[in-house]
Amino acid sequence: GDTKVQLVKVGTQFFEECKKRGTDKELLYNKNGRPCVLILKLKYKGKRHKFVVPIRSNISSNTPKKQYFSLPTNSATKTGNRHGLHYIKLFPIDNKYIQKYRIDNNNYMLQIKSIIDKNEKEIVTSCQNYLCEYEQGKGSLMTPDIDGILSWIS
Repeated sequence: GDTKVQLVKVGTQFFEECKKRGTDKELLYNKNGRPCVLILKLKYKGKRHKFVVPIRSNISSNTPKKQYFSLPTNSATKTGNRHGLHYIKLFPIDNKYIQKYRIDNNNYMLQIKSIIDKNEKEIVTSCQNYLCEYEQGKGSLMTPDIDGILSWIS
């Protein structure tokens, strides 16, 4: 079957739109285009949407384990911090803001991609579980404005 996850970048245009519309709260913006994992279908409030989950170099070590998926550290990861997919930072996205993330000759990113592919089911399930919590008002205050973003992208 088709893989449900892909490594992507989110175009700066998306962040500019969010700023313009006041829906940029808690978004992790990175000028060079942070690698994110695109999840093709997650259910939120009864509808399916595309979501992206940012990869973060520095997740505080006291972050609850269920809020992130751990990956091998990179050069930017500070001692004691974790590197991984930060579930609570996920946000909905529209195709036109998605850009390819090139990893052809980057062994580290190829390794990351293979770990993500192998653990696809766990990652998708964790994100879906988190979205359900968020929907019930039990999400983190550090989560981007999902409803606000959906109000103008969908």
